[in-house]
Amino acid sequence: MARPILLLAAPTGAGKTSLATQLDPDRFEILSFDSRQIYREMPIGTAAPDATQRSKIRHHLVEVLSPAETVDAGLYNRLAEEALREVLERNKIPVFTAGTGFYLKAFLFGMFPVPEIDPEVRERVLSLSYEEKKELLQSLDPDSLVRIFPGDEYRLGRALEVNLMGKRWSALEIDPKTSAMKRFDLRIGCGIFLDLDRAELYDRINRRAAQMIEEGMAEEAWKIRERYGENCPGLKSLGYNFALENKKGNSNVETFLGDLSQSHRNYAKRQITWFRKETYLEPMGRTEALETIKHRL
Repeated sequence: MARPILLLAAPTGAGKTSLATQLDPDRFEILSFDSRQIYREMPIGTAAPDATQRSKIRHHLVEVLSPAETVDAGLYNRLAEEALREVLERNKIPVFTAGTGFYLKAFLFGMFPVPEIDPEVRERVLSLSYEEKKELLQSLDPDSLVRIFPGDEYRLGRALEVNLMGKRWSALEIDPKTSAMKRFDLRIGCGIFLDLDRAELYDRINRRAAQMIEEGMAEEAWKIRERYGENCPGLKSLGYNFALENKKGNSNVETFLGDLSQSHRNYAKRQITWFRKETYLEPMGRTEALETIKHRL
């Protein structure tokens, strides 16, 4: 009999972590699909679950990689598979909390067969500006740009890497053999997208951005820069460029707050667009979500 899983997706700032910590730890464990919270030493700017939240219910895939390591869907899949095996062996229900919908979808339904990226190719792509990446990808594989959200520099870079390795990113098709749903005999017992009122969401984002600055995001970014270098993968995470500019003295606190809040609001818009088109997720508010989980699982 297929084993049930719970999917809990939400845009940044919507409060999926606080909701997940209200679940029964004797029945559930969390598998976090967040491309930023997987990094260690960056809990402020990534809003990673704190020690209190993690003591309430077990979390996996949080703060496991060094900021010097590059994360992609392939690595995330391998780490997620290890964590999922642990959860299922304890007869717990896996709760997939997702901010990065691409990683979640790739793990559950199958991976694109991307080639292994040569380190020199990766370094070349990392050295390019957003506009340079976009211009080069336009010349190599213009169809790919239609499938990439505007401003999604990470996905832009990945598509460019694949093309520079000799394969058209836009022509890749999912390999069904890599689907965790099939390999682990899973079924979606409940799929939820936390769909908050836009004004409420933006207010939460603005307040959280202020909290990040107050807690020392700029200092956190500077420590990472000194330890791993300014171009390390961890510092490509959302908002850290503004934190570094502030620490360098190139912006004041008001500018830092404005830029940080705006970048998170823009990211939330892209996440909402992504999650709303996924048919395996039902949009609902926080109270309805808890009631739905209670009744279905």
